[in-house]
Amino acid sequence: MRPAFTLVELLVAIVVFTVGVLALAATAGLVATHVGDGGRLTRTAHAARTILDSLRGLPCDRVQSGSAVRGSVTAMWTVERDSIAATIDLVVASPLRRNATRTSYSALIECRR
Repeated sequence: MRPAFTLVELLVAIVVFTVGVLALAATAGLVATHVGDGGRLTRTAHAARTILDSLRGLPCDRVQSGSAVRGSVTAMWTVERDSIAATIDLVVASPLRRNATRTSYSALIECRR
């Protein structure tokens, strides 16, 4: 049985530990980016939900196509009507840290008579 580690074993252990710590540090930056983008996507989805809820609260004949900008979120919607319903197609766009996102939503509003 040996009483201690050799110098080569200590150097290999230090190199392995250093590579692990550097990999962890690199991953932490990536995770922070994804968390920030997640917050932006949440704000985008919340803006879309707010717009759709506002349009659903209107009478069917008063719902019109339009657009809105709320902070960094841009929303554009189109409305198509027939005799029984209005279809709303909403597209929201938001910049992310490395690119931008565009998400589409659809809603149907019943026209009551």
